[in-house]
Parts: sequence; C-alpha cells; structure tokens
Amino acid sequence: MVSNTLMRIVAPCWKPSVEGDNSSSGGDDNGQADGLLWYKDSGHHVNGEFSMAVIQANNLLEDCSQLESGPMSLLESGPQGTFVGIYDGHGGPEAARFVNQHLFENIKKFTSETHGMSADVINKAFLATEEAFLSLVQQQWQIKPQIASVGSCCLVGIICSGNLYIANAGDSRVVLGRLDKSIKEVKAVQLSYEHNASIESVREELQSLHPDDPQIVVLKHKVWRVKGLIQISRSIGDAYLKRAEFNREPLLAKFRLPEPFDKPILKAEPTVSVQKLYPEDLFLIFASDGLWEHLSNQEAVDIVNNCPRNGIARKLLKAALREAAKKREMRYADLKKIDRGVRRHFHDITVIVLFLDSHLISRSSGQGPLLSIRGGGGIPGHFINSRGLSGMNMQVYTVQLFMQLVVPVFEITRASNWCRSVKEVLPPPLTSTSDPPSIYDGTTRLYISYTCPYAQRVWIARNWIAGQIELVPIDLQNRPSWYKEKVYPPNKVPSLEHNHEVKGESLDLIKYIDSNFDGPSLLPEDPAKKELAEELFAYTDSFNKALVSFFKEMQMKLVGTVLDFIETSLSKFDDGPFFLGQFSLVDIAYAPFIERFQPALLDLRKYDITEGRPNLAAWIEEMNKNEAYNQTRRDPKEHVKPTRNAFWHGSELCFSFSPAMKSDN
Repeated sequence: MVSNTLMRIVAPCWKPSVEGDNSSSGGDDNGQADGLLWYKDSGHHVNGEFSMAVIQANNLLEDCSQLESGPMSLLESGPQGTFVGIYDGHGGPEAARFVNQHLFENIKKFTSETHGMSADVINKAFLATEEAFLSLVQQQWQIKPQIASVGSCCLVGIICSGNLYIANAGDSRVVLGRLDKSIKEVKAVQLSYEHNASIESVREELQSLHPDDPQIVVLKHKVWRVKGLIQISRSIGDAYLKRAEFNREPLLAKFRLPEPFDKPILKAEPTVSVQKLYPEDLFLIFASDGLWEHLSNQEAVDIVNNCPRNGIARKLLKAALREAAKKREMRYADLKKIDRGVRRHFHDITVIVLFLDSHLISRSSGQGPLLSIRGGGGIPGHFINSRGLSGMNMQVYTVQLFMQLVVPVFEITRASNWCRSVKEVLPPPLTSTSDPPSIYDGTTRLYISYTCPYAQRVWIARNWIAGQIELVPIDLQNRPSWYKEKVYPPNKVPSLEHNHEVKGESLDLIKYIDSNFDGPSLLPEDPAKKELAEELFAYTDSFNKALVSFFKEMQMKLVGTVLDFIETSLSKFDDGPFFLGQFSLVDIAYAPFIERFQPALLDLRKYDITEGRPNLAAWIEEMNKNEAYNQTRRDPKEHVKPTRNAFWHGSELCFSFSPAMKSDN
C-alpha cells in the first residue's frame, strides 16, 4: 500500500478523497487517490463528458492510458475529435509507456498527410509505433535484454466527424451502451474484436498463418497460449516473438524458443472498425481485460446507465473488485489490504467511460475543450495537461510511486513525454522557526535547498526513483538549528536520512541512491562506460572551478578548454546523446552546473556554450526533456541576475550564484 510518507507528499496534489460510491460532489479538477486507486470522476471532452479510474495491482503498474480531446491532426484546418487509448502492458511497463508517448502523435501525423481520419491512418500509426519500438529494442537489448519480452495490448477509440473508429490489438475491450427505443432499454454492444488464444477463431487464424507449426498454440495449464508463452496473438512489442534475432542470449531462457522462426509469430496490425454514431449511442466503456474478467458487457452497461455520471469509472472498477473478492471467497475490504504484487492475481484494471452528447458528435472543427490526459506506468494517477478546459485547472501535480522505464537512446527521459506536464507540488523550505520532521522514524528523507546545484544533483536522482524519498527543503539563509544539531552536523545540503543514518556529499549520494533504491541502474555494466564515468566524476571539480574562474578572472580560454573536453566526452559513445550513451549519473552530476553557466555566460559575455559544440547542444536538448531533471530546473533569469550583480559589482561569487550556498556540496 502507499506509505504514509508518500501520501504526505501527494496530499497537496488532490482534493480530499470522497468516500463511498454515491458521491454527489462535483468534478475533481486534479484527480484523486485512494490507496492504490487513482481516478478522475468527471471531465469534459470535445464530444461530451468522461470519467476514468485505474487500480494498481503489480509492484509496478504496467498499464498506461490516454485521452486526447481537440485536434486530430497537425493542421490547423484539420478535424477535431476525441482519442482514447488503453495500453495494457505485460512483462514490464516499457512498451505501454512507449505507445502512450507515440501512438497518438503518429495518428496526427498520418491524419495530416492524408487530410482526414481513416482506418488506414490508424493502421499506419500502429505499425509506425511498432517499428519504432522494435528499433529501440534492437538498440537496447544487449544491455537490457528484458525489453525484448515486453509488450502491450493496444485499444484505441477515435470520435471524429461523426464517426467512431475502434482499433484493437490484444484483449482489451470497448463496449457501447445503445438505447433500444423499441423496449426503452440500454443494451450492450461489443465493438472490439479481441485477439486471445482462448477464442477459437484466434487459434484458427494462428494455425492458418503458421500451417507448418503444430505448436503455434499450446494448451498449457488449461490455458491456450501462443507457443506456450503468451495468450494474445497481437500486440505492440514482444520483439522476441516477432524477430528471430532476439530469440537468443542474452534473452532469458524461459522466453527463448527451441526452434528458429522465419516470420513474426505475433502481429501488430489492429482490427479496425468504423461506424456512424447515432443519437441512441449513449456512452462507451473502454477497459483492460481485468474489468471484463469480472463483469459482463451488459452488467457494465447497466451500472453506467443506472448511476450518476460523476465517478462512474470508479464505480465500475469497484464493482469488478467486489466480484474478484467474491470469487476468492473474501471480503472486498480484505482484498484492499493485500499488497501490490500479490494483488495481481485478483485484478489489474484501467477504465475510461466516454459519454456521447449527440449534439457535439458531428462537430469536426472549431474550438472545444482541449485536454491531454496520459497516465499509468507506476505513477499515481493520470497526468493531466489542460489547455483551455473551461473553469478548471487540470494540471496535476504529483509524485511518481515507482518508475522503471527502459533506458533507450532517444526515450531516456524516464518521465518525459508521457508525463511532460506533471509537476510535483514542492513543500516550502523549513526555516529557523519550523519544527523538525520525525527524525529517525524510518522515513527516508532528502534534505536539500532548491537553489543549490549540489543538492539539485541528488534531487534529480531522487526524482528518478520517485516516491521512495521524502523531500525536505531547507532555507539556507535562515537555517533551523535542529538541522545541524540533530540531522547533519556539517550543516550543509544535501544530506540523506536513510536506515536511521544520515549521509552527505552529492556525488556519493547519487551513487548511493542508484545502488540502494528500486529502479534500473544509472550506471551501465559496460566496462568502457564505467571507466569513462569515473573519469568524468573526477573531472567535475576541475570543470566547476574552471568555469567559476571566468567570473573571477575572465579566463575565456580556460572556459573554452573545459567545454571542449565536455564536447569530446559526449562523443565517446554513439548509442545516445548522453555521456555514456544512455542517461546516467554522469549526466546528473553535470546538469545543475551547465544549467547555471549557460545563461550566465550568454548574458555576461554573449558567449553561447553550444556554438560549435553539437554534442553539447544535443545533450542540453535531451536533458531538457527529462522530467526527473525538469522538476528541479529554475528559470534561467534566476541564475543570471545574481551572477550579473556579483560580476559587475565585484562582490564575492560562489559557484552556485548564491552566497548562502558557499558551504554546500
């Protein structure tokens, strides 16, 4: 369950959670959390209203989901509409997160190229997303072989120009609630075709595609599985069943097939349907298979039809959980007490209910409520970026529970595009009048200053393994006495309270966090990369001192020398724009200082540190996409002003551009 510490951090993000299923409260502007349940009870899209909810069961949430309302193409004259995506990941979160980042963008791209939405546009977008992910797997699998066995079911719904497009690859499902006027009842109509080997037609399709393989589907433990491994026949990802080059070491033996194959075993092409929407079409229920394991189509439709719209996705989810508990002969309250990981045997559900307002359906252009909601993948709630949603501020500020993204070449930002609008609500700095936290109570705390570059290093590392460390900012110009007396006698930041001990020194701390907390390593196993990492760690002091010397002695030649060293170091590995190819502790070590020097040198000497240094320019561009880093960045003007004052007035300038930071490292 979510720890008390995490809930203290997350609490400012949402309004208080409403108990019970029959709440009459209004829409929850920011989304809400209740243990492992995250939900947004109501909101508006171009074609009506919506409600959404997700329940985490695994140690790491592998599912992602998405709702986009507004332009469906890159052209201003293009159609408006609503896009819904349910991405049910398996084997890890990487594929679902990748789809969450790229599928809708590919939809918009191909819609722009063909000047309209179509089934062909959607099919092309699926295949382009698949190809990009498989390319990423190829680049990464030698150092992260697990990525070859990661995949995602993909269910997409698009309302555009009065038509409803449904595309599915996998076993998620969308059900329409349609009014039967003759009997005045709302009937369930399943709109998606599922690709699960438990369905006879799916087995027949597989056998027809692989006539020479008698083991293409195998009944294993009373469950039909493709090659005895996986139930679904279509997905994005699952590279080990699509390209024979991944059917070997270092992929784990349990995934490797005993015989080679010459054509993909699984497909990425979705089954696409297109239909006109009519006034009797009332709502759509999009959900991962976890919901449909416990509720029939009609049961789900009856719940939506007979209950208030507000909170309906959450009500559906809870109804499914109650059924799951009943099947295990336990109470719903007891199910809620089971830890993540074990709960995977009971549920894993994402639900989005889309209400269809007939007077809005036919609209294909013009301005409506514009929003982008993307979430999942080990993060508490669905991250919301609202662009003009009337009367609502839908920008969610939150803390990620646990992030374990793939470490790709161009997707390395761990929490970049898929939650690019997310900002954590930062607690105010503690001062001399502030009470201390409950020190040494078992809580892991990072003590920092928001303006100190050394503290920023550790702050970035903390964000990378988000949700596991409580942030405690200190006002260094008005420090609380208890910090020196009870926490860290050197009286500097950063410091880390963990396992009833407090440690300091920023480089030591980022290595400590990488080694002692959950998440993929930020130091690769490659010996050559490790060697360069140690060299660059050792060089940080020389780099910082050399650049500071400019502000004291205006040694521009020395500035150029150290920046050229950085440029050369960034060219050592060609598998990504970072120092070690993929994002690492080395990037974290240098980022806060380059962030400060770049605007300061440009302001004081009109010196662009990226001019003639394409590697450094590319590195800065990629770093600026990294959400773990972005959470810590400050406005460049905040770095420039104190530097300019110190430079022109001859006052003492410490590296961090704030006299209060002189003793902090």
